[in-house]
Amino acid sequence: MLLACVATLLLGGCTSDSALPDPTGKGSIRAINAIKGSPEVGFLIEERSLTTVRYKQSTTPSQYDDFNYNFHFEIAYAGASAFTRVATENLTVEADREHILLLTGDINAPTVTVWNGDIRTFTGTETVFEARFAHANSTLGDIDVYFDDPMTVLGTNPPVATLSFGQIADAADFAEGIYVMTVTAANDLNTVYFTSRETDLLPQFAHVITIFEGDEDDTAPVIVRSMTSVGNPLTLVDANYPSQMRFIHAAETLESVDIYDDDVLTSLVLAGLDFQGITPYVESPAVDTLYSFTPASSIATTLFQESIVTPVPGAYTQVYLIGTTDAWSAVRFILIQAPISTAARIRMFHAAFNHSRIDAYVLDRDVLLADEHTPTLINGAYGVVAPTINLPAGDVDLYITAQGEKTILAGPFQIDATLGSDVELLLVDRNGDPSVLDIVDITTP
Repeated sequence: MLLACVATLLLGGCTSDSALPDPTGKGSIRAINAIKGSPEVGFLIEERSLTTVRYKQSTTPSQYDDFNYNFHFEIAYAGASAFTRVATENLTVEADREHILLLTGDINAPTVTVWNGDIRTFTGTETVFEARFAHANSTLGDIDVYFDDPMTVLGTNPPVATLSFGQIADAADFAEGIYVMTVTAANDLNTVYFTSRETDLLPQFAHVITIFEGDEDDTAPVIVRSMTSVGNPLTLVDANYPSQMRFIHAAETLESVDIYDDDVLTSLVLAGLDFQGITPYVESPAVDTLYSFTPASSIATTLFQESIVTPVPGAYTQVYLIGTTDAWSAVRFILIQAPISTAARIRMFHAAFNHSRIDAYVLDRDVLLADEHTPTLINGAYGVVAPTINLPAGDVDLYITAQGEKTILAGPFQIDATLGSDVELLLVDRNGDPSVLDIVDITTP
């Protein structure tokens, strides 16, 4: 009871005048989500929410007095009206120590592993940084981690860590500078899982560098991310898996186009993209690139041009061709498209120029839209990705209406919602009929 009251008092909820022990110092707490396919996970100290954490993410470290606390993890199931607590870890925070709570396993009953270490402090004159390497990729066995100057031949130096799943290496100091991180199977230089691009690392930071499994948001099968002790995130990108981009033709008045990545029209990227058509993914340059769009099979004129850059290395970008006659454009979005195991997901891009704002209704299969129904999504704006709709499993119908009205623009569009499914839809004007629109399934195969 004493410890519970201490924790409550520290979090602002206990008003007892009882004598309580004084803390001797503060320790650091953070959480890492290593459960692929999990929804956002709420992270709490006692009953106070700290933050949420997605898969492949670490929370920013927080400091608390050196007492005993319950740390909770909770999620929202699709269709539920309250959060469900899926794990609790009772932990005594130690002064000047860091405690990292790693979530692995099944999100419905996760395993919590606690990694402990000393909090590193810097005086301001050091020319080194600290790094700890962690293995949170359940698809890999034992691994070796190499961390070297880019000119160093792999295997010249011994690995900086040999790890099994769920382990973290001891902290070590490294001179500031440019590094390449390589992950191989343990004792096997010929089985390389990951090789980073060159990364310039500054002094006076303490990194926890964690190895994850890539998901549908990543071009690479292995992802490496760091969070420093002061909360600076860093992604180490695999040099062998560049960013990818695809084009989606969503402008009713734009004819079939060819796409060039230069303004002199000598470098053809993709040919013959029709209205409602989708290109395959192609490698996306890491620099701002001017794309030219011409009539298919003709370079007599350029219909429009757009400068596009991929903002997130190692990710998938979607470029939508939108607009109306002589006012076309190409808009770029990075989508969070990895499915989650606890819900069916529906994402929509609104490209129907004739309807600036829409509402969306998701109803049980064969239920007709009526005045008493409340929109599932309101005020969806033209030219942007609508917020993701999370649903429980079931057969549903999607209706699109004019914003604030029950005037049906499209639907019913049947969706068989299953947990872990991810449906991506495009809303476009119907050829020759400005009173309605079409729903096109553009889900990545």
